[in-house]
Order: sequence, then C-alpha cells, then structure tokens
Amino acid sequence: MKILLVDTGSKHNMTGGQSRVVRALYDGLRRRRMQTYYLGYETLYMDNKKRGVILKRAGRSLEARKSRLSEMRVVRAAYNAAYVSRMKGLGADKDEILERVRRINPDVIIANAISDFPLISYFRRRGLHFKAVYIDHGSASTTARRYFSKEGIPLSMGTGRIGTSLARKRRHFFSFFDMNVALNDRHYHEISRITDKVSIIVNGSDVKAYKDPKTEQRLRRELDIKKDDFAVVYIGRLFERQKNVSVLIRAFKEIEGEDMKLLIVGDGPSMEMYKEMASDDTRIIFAGVMGDKELNSVYNLASLFVLPSRWEGFALTVLEAAVHSLPMLLSNSAYVSDLNEDGKQTVPAFDENDPNGLAELIENIHTDKKRWQELRNESLSISKRFTEKRMLDKYEEMLRKLR
Repeated sequence: MKILLVDTGSKHNMTGGQSRVVRALYDGLRRRRMQTYYLGYETLYMDNKKRGVILKRAGRSLEARKSRLSEMRVVRAAYNAAYVSRMKGLGADKDEILERVRRINPDVIIANAISDFPLISYFRRRGLHFKAVYIDHGSASTTARRYFSKEGIPLSMGTGRIGTSLARKRRHFFSFFDMNVALNDRHYHEISRITDKVSIIVNGSDVKAYKDPKTEQRLRRELDIKKDDFAVVYIGRLFERQKNVSVLIRAFKEIEGEDMKLLIVGDGPSMEMYKEMASDDTRIIFAGVMGDKELNSVYNLASLFVLPSRWEGFALTVLEAAVHSLPMLLSNSAYVSDLNEDGKQTVPAFDENDPNGLAELIENIHTDKKRWQELRNESLSISKRFTEKRMLDKYEEMLRKLR
C-alpha cells in the first residue's frame, strides 16, 4: 500500500505537533511495510531526505505571517479565496506537483490540515484515484464557528463554494474524505453529527525519558535555572490565537519568588509580543526552538508543564511531559476526556481566560509537595496508556479497511 502524507500547513511552521504526527506516521507505517511518501515543506522532523515532494517556502513568508496585516480578516479571506482558485504560493507549480504525485500513484492520501483540501481535490478532478483521509486537529470540527472568524476563514473561504453557509461548507468538507480521524472524543462527536465516516485515533508517543547530565548542566547555565528553582515550562508554537501563552505570562507575573522561573520553548508569530509582555520580569526565559535532545533535558529540568491553549486536538507535548513524569496543568480547552482513567479526571484543568486562577493553581502545586508528587504519578500513568504503537495499530487497521 502506498500512502502519501500531505501537510501544506507546515508552510509557516518548522515545528509543531501536527508535523510531528506526520513524522510518526511516515516512519511508523514504513516499518509496517507500507510505502510512505511526503508532500509538504521541510520541518524539524521532515527534510529533503524523505521520499516525496518537498515544497519551497517563499523567502518572506515568515515575516508576512508575523505582520499585523496578515491577521486582518479581509486579507486572510482574500488569501484563502485566491489559494483555492489559483493555488499560488505553494512553492511549486500545481501541475508539476500533480505529475510527481501521479508517478507515486498513492492508494491513500492523508491530509493533515484544512489547507490540504484544495490540492487533494485538484488531484481527484485531474483523474487520480485514491482514498482520502483527513486528520482533524480541531480547527475544522470545533473552532470554525463563524464564517468570517479568523478560525472559520480557512474552512469557509479556503475550501471553495464561496457564499454557501458555514454548516454546508463543513458538511462538504468532511463528506469529501473517505475517512476522518478525530484525535479526541469531543471532536469525534462533532464530526459524527455530520458524517459516519469518522474514527477516533488518539495520538501516541514513543519518546523515552533519559538522563543527559552534560546537556542538563549546559542548559542550566544558559537558561539560568538553579537546582532549587521551580521551573514552569511551556513548549510549543508561539501563536497567540491558539496557544494563548499570554495568559500564562500574566499568571506567572502575579507569583512572587526568585526561585520561580517560566521557561518558554518554541517560536512563532507572537514571539515579539510575548517578549514585550515579559520584559519587566527577568524570571521569564525564552529558549527558542530546541531539538529532541535539548527538549528531553528541559523536561527533566522543569517542575511543572502548563498548556494554556484555546483549542487542541491531542497535544503531543502533553504525552512527552507525561513520559518525563512531569506534573501538568491544562486549560479546559486543551484538556480532553480521553486522558481520564476509569472515568476520573486526573489532570487539573483551568479557565484559559483566568490568569488569577492559573496563578493560584501554580502556587498551590509549588507549595504542596504531596500534591506535586501525586501529579507526577498521574503523568507516568498517562504515558503508559498512550503509546505510539497503540496509535499506529489503529491507523494501520483503518488504512487496510479503506483499501
């Protein structure tokens, strides 16, 4: 079986959970004797050594994405409408991409972002025969509530049929695919209201926690984290509209104590805004993008992981923190009931719009060593339940049924 993994959403992101899911599927399904190919941009996890089509980023794309102009609804609407009609700015001519995909002749094409839809639809219109699968990371099923909202525009304007209602757009979108993958129970129920072509496959991780004293010592020096510090860590894209890191910064600034540190790992269009917010607090440290080796050590150095997102599918950083037995706090929107064990919620959740409530939770865990240890144990339990093998078993079963 030939599988083509498409991720045009990686155009603006060298890192991110969606691209890591693609990497896991690319490598994992190959180990299971499926031929996997990739169509997308080079990321920290997928490079030009991989089989398939690596698209070229425009030289100024990152700066354009960071500009306030690119966040204006009218600009976003015009861009998405133009992308559907012309498919410009892909980094290669659409007909050139078509011919290269035609040579691959995939049995299944897996879409990893809403922006993949126009290209995959184009392949079908030009006579390619394949089964299509969409992995929903939450943006199509739950966040697109209004036609011209910033979250709704990629679905309403970026999938064609401009002028029809958002509800009809959503039905058209999910019905196009032969199978839709929901990453959590909440999104599964949203999609199942539209189509019965949906499966729930939660993410899994094969990350292993290990000690690397040299890297840990180097990072302690570079990041100024002492052994007795209580280091709160956020790892992910710095994209305010989704990741909402501003609420974490505001909460942290309410907490006193020189032994408290906030470590923000990642990059994105909101970086400068966050740095400005944190400029009067030297305890807030921006570490930039890190590779797997450094991330492992950061998890080991941290005392608490916080994910304040406004929406998530099933964040891989949650599983990575769990593997490192790191206590976690998740926003109500980032928390998924799939993490429950025997129907019991084991990870504390907070209102993503309430920095005061988040500050109080962080302080309580900082001062209550017994509670901190309980949350460490809960994290370890989560890591044992959500393995990459379990995830790949589900994908393999679904893909073989599709054929």
